[in-house]
Amino acid sequence: MEIKDAVRQQFGANAAAYVTSSVHAKGGDLAMLPALAGMTGSEQVLDVATAAGHTALALAPHAAHVIGIDLTAAMLEQARALAAAKSVTNVTFQEGDAEALPFADGAFAVVTCRIAAHHFPDVERFCAEAYRVLKPGGRLLVIDNVVPEDDGLDRFINEIDKLRDPSHVRAYRVSEWMRYLERAGFAPQVAHQFGIPMDREDWLTRMAPAPAVALEVRRRFAEASPAAREAFGIDARSFTYPKAIIVGTRPA
Repeated sequence: MEIKDAVRQQFGANAAAYVTSSVHAKGGDLAMLPALAGMTGSEQVLDVATAAGHTALALAPHAAHVIGIDLTAAMLEQARALAAAKSVTNVTFQEGDAEALPFADGAFAVVTCRIAAHHFPDVERFCAEAYRVLKPGGRLLVIDNVVPEDDGLDRFINEIDKLRDPSHVRAYRVSEWMRYLERAGFAPQVAHQFGIPMDREDWLTRMAPAPAVALEVRRRFAEASPAAREAFGIDARSFTYPKAIIVGTRPA
């Protein structure tokens, strides 16, 4: 199955869970985004892979208009319902592909992508598309899971994530993100790095894996090396997934 079809299938089946997911619906990073984007209230904003719309809705009070796009129709239905429940009127949602953005060159002052890029088959293409649709001086804010620079730790968490969720492509190293953004033309900087404690069973069951797959994920955590236990804060019930906010500015 192609990755994008897997994304539609996986997230379409579990869309409602993302409305209330504490990882997606909450987090101090949401409050940081308007300032990091330099928003003044006049901006046209694009939120890529918006899912249930949490990022788009958090940015709406600080923007003239926000468009949220996503591959998955069921996610967009949840986002529209959430916007209506919150009486937010300056956000619209539509289907769209992060690697082929359906917008004109220079259409936006801000592009965001939160907790989603690890599902993109071609993240460099996404960076190039974000650069294209940004105005000169515009900013791309990527918020996503990141992995340590160590090969073994990188492999450990990415393999587990792929087992749990077949639509997972890769959580990248910060150094990789910096390289990809520079290649696209951005001037990138790491604005913030943090970790999100994850209830392992909630994180696992949100993707509804087969029982044998869930058992294998639990086994890998249980048998994690001391280095992995330290890097990811693994204990009997939880682990910590490292995340980063990286801001890429398109030169004026």
